[in-house]
Amino acid sequence: MSEHANTEETRIKSLLESWADAVRRHDVPAILAHHAPDIVMFDLPPPLQCKGIEAYEQTWELMFRYHKPGAAFDIEELSVTAGWDVAFAVAIMRCGPDSSSNPADKDGFLFRLTVGLRKVNGDWRIAHEHHSVPATD
Repeated sequence: MSEHANTEETRIKSLLESWADAVRRHDVPAILAHHAPDIVMFDLPPPLQCKGIEAYEQTWELMFRYHKPGAAFDIEELSVTAGWDVAFAVAIMRCGPDSSSNPADKDGFLFRLTVGLRKVNGDWRIAHEHHSVPATD
């Protein structure tokens, strides 16, 4: 791995850890701080897709109805691949307890995170965020 890639991957890991910490604290300005104005997100609850930073910000209202400040929103596994101006990260995260309206999730749940980033004026910005859980029949 090149020194450049290693440095950028470290920067992105730090950015994502800061984002997760902001979620645990319910600090909305810090949650939004590294997102692109034209972010596209696919989330667990509806809507299926949100476009733009204002729509993204509104999705946190639902989350915070259930997720209590200080509750888990933790990165358990994280892999980052970074180029010069685009990168992506994949993670397994833990949310909870009581962070969902589903009684089965009362002790928390694992979910998948995929993030696409682009570098703007030397800073990484999250341009795409996708949360998912395994489908159950």
